Amino acid sequence: MTSTSARLVTIDVQETLRFFDEKPEWSMSGANGKSHATAMVAVFGEDLNAACFQRYIECTHKGARAVVRPESVTQGNRGGRQLDRWITVDWSDGSKTVFQTEIKNWSAHAFGGKTLPIRANAKDLEDYKQKRWELKWDSARRTPKSKVAEQGSIEKVLLPMKLPSGLKDYAKDIRPLLNFWEPIAPRDKADEHLFRMDTSNDDFPILWVFSVSSYLRSIREASIELEMPDAADRLRILGRLLK
Repeated sequence: MTSTSARLVTIDVQETLRFFDEKPEWSMSGANGKSHATAMVAVFGEDLNAACFQRYIECTHKGARAVVRPESVTQGNRGGRQLDRWITVDWSDGSKTVFQTEIKNWSAHAFGGKTLPIRANAKDLEDYKQKRWELKWDSARRTPKSKVAEQGSIEKVLLPMKLPSGLKDYAKDIRPLLNFWEPIAPRDKADEHLFRMDTSNDDFPILWVFSVSSYLRSIREASIELEMPDAADRLRILGRLLK
């Protein structure tokens, strides 16, 4: 991973997948095999997930412009729940969408995480996605589970967040998005990197789900350039401190 400008970072696609999905020996350290994943996620994890979604939208929808916004995603009241990113999309037809996004960097390194080879066959990949989805989705209630096996709640993505004043142009189409690192999808959507689920929620009857690993596995380029401003800043700071 290298910073190429004030906002852009180039990632090695295969090595990024290998680090998070295969958990190779070099991703661990010390006699106790301590994982470096938590530290790496703190440096660039949320930026990576958001930037991959941004790239996916722009590469699959001709003329669309996606922007990961810096504004906080809150309910607007003290003690309310928070999400991770607002991501706006200006579509080629002039319409506008904003995704209130919850990012989860769960990977093979996470508690309860399972490794998945980069070159896993289609059946193994489909089975893996289905098993991970079953841990997250309550099919009877048609909603994300209130508490998943690894940690915390993802159901909060369906809570209405207060749209910042600078994003009022997007108020007509606010969509909840769960942005996962891990390969994940119900079996009937196993070929989709971004998919939608019908929910029982009155505010948001449709939930959008994106898998970063699934998307990166479909990319043929050895490396890609992503807009990751926080990660770029942190890499520059590390470059000043470490000689």
